[in-house]
Amino acid sequence: MTDIAGRAVTLQEPADRIVVGSSMNLEALALAHPDPIALIAGWSGLTAVMDEAQATALRRLHPDIDAIPLVGRMSLDTVSFETIVALEPDAVLLNVYDIGGAAEGASASPMVQHFEAAGIPVIVVDFFVEPLANSTQSLRILGQMLGTEAHVAGFLDFYEGRMAAIIGRLAEADSTLERPAIFMHAHAAGPDCCYSPGQGALDGFIRAAGGHNIGADLLTTPTGQLSLEYVLSRDPDVYVATGGYARGSASGFTLGRNVEEVSVQAGFERLLERPGIAALSAVNEGRAHGIWHDFTHSPLHLVAIEVMARWFHPELFSDLDPRETLAEINARFLAIPLEGAFWIDAAAGPRPHAGAR
Repeated sequence: MTDIAGRAVTLQEPADRIVVGSSMNLEALALAHPDPIALIAGWSGLTAVMDEAQATALRRLHPDIDAIPLVGRMSLDTVSFETIVALEPDAVLLNVYDIGGAAEGASASPMVQHFEAAGIPVIVVDFFVEPLANSTQSLRILGQMLGTEAHVAGFLDFYEGRMAAIIGRLAEADSTLERPAIFMHAHAAGPDCCYSPGQGALDGFIRAAGGHNIGADLLTTPTGQLSLEYVLSRDPDVYVATGGYARGSASGFTLGRNVEEVSVQAGFERLLERPGIAALSAVNEGRAHGIWHDFTHSPLHLVAIEVMARWFHPELFSDLDPRETLAEINARFLAIPLEGAFWIDAAAGPRPHAGAR
């Protein structure tokens, strides 16, 4: 096969023991294989990038998940090559992110060279750095690696059809379409404002849904910090908070597996009462929303794009039903179903804590 870095990789047979660079690849593996947990011979750990609610939900589905050996966090200063070699994996699966964020650097990566010197094939995929460009091919690569090409092809037919419907409708309306200004408040539960996507992965999702990311007007990096003064001066049409990591949260705003909508609503309302955020017109006029941040880690970003398309252009996409899309993915394609609360809207009506602008 040819991985996302353009490297030719040969396996003698489909892999059934893999070392995974990051647990964030679990959703993609669950789209590609009926029992992804059984494949993983070693990884960076369940809570390396997951929050506790998600980890608890996965433990309920797979009580033996914590028995997967830990091999480090896939950086040269933490990874144990001896441990990985001893596990005798058929392949090591790495993200472009694991090798420094540029696919073209894979062959020169010391990590990749170490594994290949030990006779372990390395396969590089990308669901995060350039997701709209690389996710479909990366999933096909997983299908080749695991011998599940037919299953992957079925999901990709579904994915590409749904994405084409959004893109086509936006293109038809292009002459009259006004793209609303969006402030995406990334990891909004954190103590500081205002972390935002710049010109990178999440910006692509916002554009695909028909919005204009105000962070991309200022930030040249994929993510970065905006000042609250800048956000207030732009007064965006729509406010979108991403959630999932509850650590350090003052509001308790959490989304994801094993999370109930009642608790999400309470945490989200507290988030919207924070100084500055409460002053935004979008918050006061009912155009404030929250979405699960981990949609960014796999082609499940389709669901997030559908949700945002409805938020940004409610009349154009009034017939779009992201809940139905997620239900079909769970039923037909996803080995570890997404069950919980994954997006939220602000409660309707005037806000008592809005404050003066």
